[in-house]
This record gives sequence, C-alpha cells and structure tokens, in this order.
Amino acid sequence: MRLDHYRACTWREKRQVLDLFWRRGRAAAPTMVAAAYEYGWWAVASLTVIAVELALVVAVLAMRASSWGWWVGAGEAANALALLWAMRRLRDVEAVAARPGESGPLPQVG
Repeated sequence: MRLDHYRACTWREKRQVLDLFWRRGRAAAPTMVAAAYEYGWWAVASLTVIAVELALVVAVLAMRASSWGWWVGAGEAANALALLWAMRRLRDVEAVAARPGESGPLPQVG
C-alpha cells in the first residue's frame, strides 16, 4: 500500500488525517478518508514490527532473569493496546472508505 493520498496532503491536512485515524467519530472528506486508510495500514504494520521486536527482547531478558524485563513487558503491553486500537480504527476507516458516496461520521467504537 502506497501513501499517495497522504503524501499529497498539506501539513494541516496531515494533522486532520491523523486526527481522523486515531480518534473516533469524526466526519471527513473522501480524500481524507482515503489518506487515513493508507496511513492506517502503515501504522498497523509498524506497531506489529515493534511488538515482535519487544517480544524478542522480553524473551531474552526473561532468560537472563533481568529485572528490566518487567519494564520492557510493560512497553509490550502498551504497544499491544496501541496495536489493537489501530486495528479497530483501520476497520472503521475501511468501512467508511468502502462507501465512497458518503462523507458522514465514522462509526462509533465501544
């Protein structure tokens, strides 16, 4: 997935795209929804890579019985929550992107 729509946005529009993706229930233009959809795939992929890396670090620290493992484990938990939220928001943005004629608010989560 390329970031063509996201890269074409101005700095202010990029802030709106991030707000649209990470927060819930915002109305947006179809171009903003398309940019948020593109950005969402990259956010989920990045958080997944970070989760795998932190899991490896936790495993190594657990094998060495290091007390730092608890701190990294807490970071892993925080990253897992962010990943779950990003996946949920991507699903909501995808639902709006599938209806190109509508520019209403995104579905409410929770």
